[in-house]
Amino acid sequence: MVILLTAFLSSFCTLAIVYFVGRGIMRERAEYGAELFIKKFKDEVGPVIEERVKKGVKDGFSSLASREVIRDTTRNMARTGADIVGDTLKPLLKSKRRPSRYDNDDN
Repeated sequence: MVILLTAFLSSFCTLAIVYFVGRGIMRERAEYGAELFIKKFKDEVGPVIEERVKKGVKDGFSSLASREVIRDTTRNMARTGADIVGDTLKPLLKSKRRPSRYDNDDN
């Protein structure tokens, strides 16, 4: 019984040491591999993405409307908004004289 218990504890301690040491080594290798992958990805794909972003920004600015078009559009929007507000308020601002109870229909 003592021999089996000693063998079991010895195996358990060996496995625990291998686990903790192996885990540290595997973590270092994984981090190093991830750093290499990220560096390689940046080197290969980075310039392509940068070029596409530059092209997109240039295309975006070149497709902007001119100053006159923007000014005219803004004026039209303001005029339309004023018309809508005016049409909404007109019925409210018209004053219909309501007969008062003090008015005499006989006069």
